Amino acid sequence: MSNVYKVLPQVYDRWQQTYGNDYSTLILPRVLSTIKTFRIPTSTMLDLACGTGTLALLMARRGWNVWGVDGSEGMIDEAKKKFLRCKLPVVLVHEDMRQFRLDTSVMLTTCLYDSLNHLLSRKALLDTFRAVHLHTQPSGYFVFDVNNQRCFKTLWRQTETIKHKDFTMILHNSYDSLVKCAQSEVTLFMKKGGMYERSSEYVRERYFTDEEIASLLRRAGFHVMQRETFNFTNNPDIGKIKTWWVAQKRAETDRVSRDS
Repeated sequence: MSNVYKVLPQVYDRWQQTYGNDYSTLILPRVLSTIKTFRIPTSTMLDLACGTGTLALLMARRGWNVWGVDGSEGMIDEAKKKFLRCKLPVVLVHEDMRQFRLDTSVMLTTCLYDSLNHLLSRKALLDTFRAVHLHTQPSGYFVFDVNNQRCFKTLWRQTETIKHKDFTMILHNSYDSLVKCAQSEVTLFMKKGGMYERSSEYVRERYFTDEEIASLLRRAGFHVMQRETFNFTNNPDIGKIKTWWVAQKRAETDRVSRDS
């Protein structure tokens, strides 16, 4: 995984707010609906690739004991700042999602936005699924979404400029459909007094087909319970650019019989 954010954490929440609402707030109703549909009991959960901790905070306020894991130390630092202001049962850990190890097991793991697209190979995705499986309680759930092909073809072939009172961000995006890989060159101009300080980094993502994801989930020990495309934006013209997945941990006897 090549993306360990160093530039973005300092402006991430403010960047999200330029779209009207951050993604965690927009996706929360879908998360809660999934919990209700599959009757997932309020217990301990993991928000994998938790970023600045917004979803972890929203879920902790709803009675969940939350663990947050992220591979970016900067993101974890920003999340810790949020939780210093409230007394909620959240544990934040800086670890690689492909091989994280926690001293707990959880009933629910979430991994949202485009976090899994940051993994650039099938092996990396399988390693992540297996790490989630290792920490999932019997019959527990793994709920995640990914950018689908429509997203990359629609949104990752243009340059975007985001203007905020504190910074200007330019995203030079590209997508190669032959190798199913996307890249964004992020240039940030951060206001410092009367001047702007420039920094930059590259974000790389990969499109995984539904068949690849379903196959790797099964190999990791999960049943696919739900898969659907959706559009979280207020712009219907861009279509259903995300795919929502719900997977449940298989019983060990079931896993042995199916994998043999």
